Amino acid sequence: MNKQLQETALDAFKRLRLPARVTLDSLIEHLQVLRGRRIVIIESAHLTGSKICGLWIPREQVDVVYHAAAKGLLHRRQMILHELAHMILRHDEAEDATWQGIRVFRELSGEVVAKALARGDFRSDLEATAEYLADLLAAAIRESSQEIYSYEAYFE
Repeated sequence: MNKQLQETALDAFKRLRLPARVTLDSLIEHLQVLRGRRIVIIESAHLTGSKICGLWIPREQVDVVYHAAAKGLLHRRQMILHELAHMILRHDEAEDATWQGIRVFRELSGEVVAKALARGDFRSDLEATAEYLADLLAAAIRESSQEIYSYEAYFE
């Protein structure tokens, strides 16, 4: 991964100023306060999980994060963190967001979005940066003192 992309993700992570103890739920609450809007997480049957695992659709009053069904808690969390990373990085404002990107989905119907999700390869600098930031967020959750006591839930 490009060093500049890593630095962008690391800077965004530092600007969050997360507390020492963080969970996925507390991160979402933190982002809701920062963004001044609600974040809704929805598991979607339209996302197959093969090429596309998640999608963030910013609406006027709410940010909606869709994710594919996951067999494990860690995979589900990583998909959600990836979409939250796009939010944190403000990728909805990015110049190089294409038809595959966030900006286009604001005004599309559910049917059109479902069709768009059925195609495409999402390899890009935006995706790489979001994934690196998602990894940083996952590490923060994993290293949290609250998280350490709940690992048995991952093996259910």
